[in-house]
Amino acid sequence: MKSTSSLQSRLKVLRKTGLQQLNQEQLLPALNTFQQVLAIAQETESLEYHVEALHKIGLIHYSLKHYTWSINCLKQIIKLAEGNSNSLRVATVYNDIARVYCATKQYSQALRYSAQALENFLKLSHLNGIGITLNYLGEIYNHLGMFEQTLQSCRKALLIFQDLNDTVQEENLKNSVHEAAALHNLGLAEYHLDRPRQALAFLNQALNIRQKLCSAELNQDRGENKYSAKLVKIHSEMAKNLGQIGIVYFSLKEYKTAIDFYKKAIQIYQQNHQLEEQAKLMNYIGIACYKKADISQALWYHLKALELFEQIQNSESKENYLPHILSVYQRFNICDQGVKLYQRVQELFQVMETEVS
Repeated sequence: MKSTSSLQSRLKVLRKTGLQQLNQEQLLPALNTFQQVLAIAQETESLEYHVEALHKIGLIHYSLKHYTWSINCLKQIIKLAEGNSNSLRVATVYNDIARVYCATKQYSQALRYSAQALENFLKLSHLNGIGITLNYLGEIYNHLGMFEQTLQSCRKALLIFQDLNDTVQEENLKNSVHEAAALHNLGLAEYHLDRPRQALAFLNQALNIRQKLCSAELNQDRGENKYSAKLVKIHSEMAKNLGQIGIVYFSLKEYKTAIDFYKKAIQIYQQNHQLEEQAKLMNYIGIACYKKADISQALWYHLKALELFEQIQNSESKENYLPHILSVYQRFNICDQGVKLYQRVQELFQVMETEVS
């Protein structure tokens, strides 16, 4: 049996290895490493390593979309920390649990855990944590249709991060990520409250910040063979931002502008290989083309969306978007010709070596 000092040394080495693997985005090797840390920490009753290992394992499972395992790990931390419920880690874990519940669309549960996180951060007077949690709450309120509460929560978050940007220079980049998220949430709430111009003002501010963040991260990634996980995430948020601006312009019946923003978002999703998001926006372009009475383009985009949904085998999304294709067919009485028409369009564009514009 190994001595306690030997096991403690092993814990330090494994922890360092696991953190390096996470930095290199090696999720499965990192998961294996932190599971070893957890086993040794339990054997040696090393509470600090035990809690950290559970936290890392829970977050890795979240990244891998293993939501049940993620929740189980994170809730174990709450139980272990019953005697120290005011710790910064516990407050952070409450937010992490809320994020998992959000991912599984259990918004009432997410609200409960984020509210607990806010209470803990307030007790600790931790401004950054308070701001992040107010943002999470705003996002959850949007999902629940509580848009006025989103405005209240995210305006407070925005003030905190703008103030932190003025005072903590080395954290500016990180705070700007949260500032952009608050602006995006505010824009989404304003859109749902039928105030499209106010929505565009917030969404454009968020986009401007994200474009700057993207440029800054690109400069850091120069010389790398692939984009960092951080840059991919910022890119993805920027695409979501562009898509939402497109949706607002669509609501204003400015279909050409909406299509321009949808296409910009699609370009990013293509780089990130996010097929489902591409498919949704292809479908939105199809609807906008239909509204413009550009029926051949509408048909092309709707069928392209269907093709992508079939690639990812998302039957639920396919069922939601099929009616849009059928509406094009039915209006022009081309139900029997639809597939043939699409195939002919594909052949033409292969000859031209280009995509429909």
